[in-house]
Amino acid sequence: MNNNVEKDFMQSTAYRLIVFTLSIVILIYAKSVLLPLAFGVVFALALITPSRFLEKKGIPRGLAATICLIIGLILLSGVFVFISSQILNFEKDFPVLETKFLSLISDLQLFIQHRLHVSEDVVRKNLSPMLNDAMAMAPNVIGSLVGFFSNSLFIAGFTFIYTLMILVYRDNILRFFNDSFGHVEGVSKYKIASNTQFVIRNYITGLLLEVLFVACTLSIGFLIVGAKYAILLAVISAIMNLVPYLGFISAAVISVIISFATNSPHVALWVGIISIGVHLIDSNIFLPAVVGNKVSINALATVLGVFIGSLIWGIPGMFLAVPVVAIIKVICDEIQGLNHWGILLGGRQKTKIIQLKKPALSKKNP
Repeated sequence: MNNNVEKDFMQSTAYRLIVFTLSIVILIYAKSVLLPLAFGVVFALALITPSRFLEKKGIPRGLAATICLIIGLILLSGVFVFISSQILNFEKDFPVLETKFLSLISDLQLFIQHRLHVSEDVVRKNLSPMLNDAMAMAPNVIGSLVGFFSNSLFIAGFTFIYTLMILVYRDNILRFFNDSFGHVEGVSKYKIASNTQFVIRNYITGLLLEVLFVACTLSIGFLIVGAKYAILLAVISAIMNLVPYLGFISAAVISVIISFATNSPHVALWVGIISIGVHLIDSNIFLPAVVGNKVSINALATVLGVFIGSLIWGIPGMFLAVPVVAIIKVICDEIQGLNHWGILLGGRQKTKIIQLKKPALSKKNP
């Protein structure tokens, strides 16, 4: 009997690994179709409430969904066009920045030679190739950024179509899932749908407010210290901050390097201090007050989700990581057989420390 139990366990484990592997392969090779569809699902969950509000006012469902989408698309397109134009202006000034970087490299080499007592040959042999490779890579990075924003507009077009179709035919989709999983016991389909919508709506609202807060605060701070490209750096930092943990670090490093090359070390230092200060205020005060515990995902699940998302779908996968993990957690919380996965993805559990009382010694009668 033990052999049969072990055999069943091995078979179920093998089936799960096969399904998991096939799912990853499908996600990678069907990226062009599934990526805008995933964004469409997330945006549709966020826009269901305003679409219902317009429908209650007597507007047909298709027109209500179109109005919500057009407003959102205009805002997103404006942001992407602004960032792309600013990056193109930055690319025009790149020869001047390249000259400044070369002078900084020369100063760095002299500093290493005189302060650290390293010979000139050793410095040229080890440091110069790395710095020259970094300089040669910079134009490619700028071109990649422009290509990323252009590709984002392309993805936004398909996302618009998918979101519109999901909003219009959401009753059919809900009926499909209800009929598909109606035989599964211990599953509250209505609760899963309502909780998923609630989590995604609050999460996206919180992110939009966070982007606005970080962009405005950084813009004011960078302009006060006199940093060049202050608004561009602030907007890029606010958008990159949407990627948990990694986005803030990357944005701060980019802002400091560009400020160091275009201004002075004093300004670059202040840019770094302002970036760290705004991040601390955002992560510890602003974001908890806006989002609260609506997206209760622990840091380990968030980092793993961002890492896996970047491996599968690149930068868009990093942005989708948190809402996808949140949806998975909602589903796991409502299915009895998957509750342990919901606990693993969730925040810290509040446990009471149980203190054992000392047993009272019985008094012996004399």
